[in-house]
Amino acid sequence: MMDRTEEERESPANTGALFISLHPNRSLSRSGFIILMSIVSGISFVTGLKFWSMGAWPVFGFFGLDVLLIYLMFHLNFRSARQYETINIDKDLFQITRVAPNGRSVTEEFEPYWARSLIDQGTLWITNRGRAYQIGNFLGEEEKIEVQELITRALDTYRKGGILQSPNPSTSIIS
Repeated sequence: MMDRTEEERESPANTGALFISLHPNRSLSRSGFIILMSIVSGISFVTGLKFWSMGAWPVFGFFGLDVLLIYLMFHLNFRSARQYETINIDKDLFQITRVAPNGRSVTEEFEPYWARSLIDQGTLWITNRGRAYQIGNFLGEEEKIEVQELITRALDTYRKGGILQSPNPSTSIIS
């Protein structure tokens, strides 16, 4: 015979979950990058040829070096954009998963009943029984506030025994 808490956990009314996926905001798409690099390369090449024709041929190499450095900086920027974090509250489990740009992931798990979300000095924290977990360090201030409010509402709903629902995002960083 099942006790009441097991029945409640298995009932369809308590199968809700909250899932939030946080991604860094990058405004330049891959196609935009190709267009930008084509323009920068074209301008550098034409300007470099002009200097070469005037006899200042070493300047041509420096223009090429500038294009290479711009490409490398954007490459590093796109690489860092592959990082993301997920927050999942389901039944009696709160999971924070961080995925680094190289694909390595770290998952923190704890019981959500004692969890709290707060923003302290511009940093978004999840605290639970004396431990603090920083999340969304790549988010802007408004986005951190939105995520903090979503998590706070979900934790309040969880504590009251309500049904958790994943949000309809109002910002591009939450999916």
